[in-house]
Amino acid sequence: MVAPIIGRGPDVTGRVNTGPSEAKPAGRVASEARVDKQASIRTPADAINVMRTRMEQRLQEAMGGQHKAVSGADKYAAQAQPPTASDVASVILGFVQNRLQQEADGGADLEKLAGLMEQARAGIEKGYAEARDQIAALGMMNETLGAEIDEGFNLIQDGLLNLEKLFLGKEPEVDNPTETG
Repeated sequence: MVAPIIGRGPDVTGRVNTGPSEAKPAGRVASEARVDKQASIRTPADAINVMRTRMEQRLQEAMGGQHKAVSGADKYAAQAQPPTASDVASVILGFVQNRLQQEADGGADLEKLAGLMEQARAGIEKGYAEARDQIAALGMMNETLGAEIDEGFNLIQDGLLNLEKLFLGKEPEVDNPTETG
């Protein structure tokens, strides 16, 4: 069983009004917020937006970046079509690249940059896992959506290899079919 996300995040589109004219018991407000949260995910596009937002949050937490609103959610919220895998990958990789560039410009050594890359990888993996679990728990996971999520994840992994080459001077590891192990 996947625990629901409790609390307001950037992926919540509705608001629960609790002004003085509409005073409600605290328990009722919290339960309405959870219901509103679940009701906001009705289509695969909503599910992809939740996935992308969770990934961005986990990545920001993992890399210790500034917690400013660096979310592509606003960009995609008004669109009728869900973002493509390359759109999601571009947003995530852009955040990682900007953070690495900021540290490199500040004089960070290779060890610190390598640590940030590891944090980025961990944040991305955690975000994707949480998003997949949420989408599956909502009964919205299907072959097409799963393939799109996998494609986005693979694009991000390829992009991270390129960033490692750029910032760390590492050549991407090439699988050798004659080696075993």
